[in-house]
Amino acid sequence: MEPEDLLTSLKTAAHGRAVLRDSFVGMLAHASRADQHGALADQSALTSREQAILTHLAQGKGSKLIARELGIAGETVKVHVKHMLKKLHLRSRVEAPVWAVEQTRKG
Repeated sequence: MEPEDLLTSLKTAAHGRAVLRDSFVGMLAHASRADQHGALADQSALTSREQAILTHLAQGKGSKLIARELGIAGETVKVHVKHMLKKLHLRSRVEAPVWAVEQTRKG
């Protein structure tokens, strides 16, 4: 990793965001798709609140920070994440930001 990239990653992590290398994101996305057994996830099935939370998750934010920024309780964020994962046929909250990034890349 280049020193500039390392510094950027450290600053990102210091702000409470996850730092994932593109190659790792790709591997997670591939594994996620393989595990879905052909289930098609559709972001339009999400409520506006779930979409907002998905956007925050894709930015690497945790439940507490998302709750603070959206002005809701942390437990409420967790409930929305649970419903979102079910609708998107994902098994963990780690898969959600990976899925969101993949959708953005598809365009």
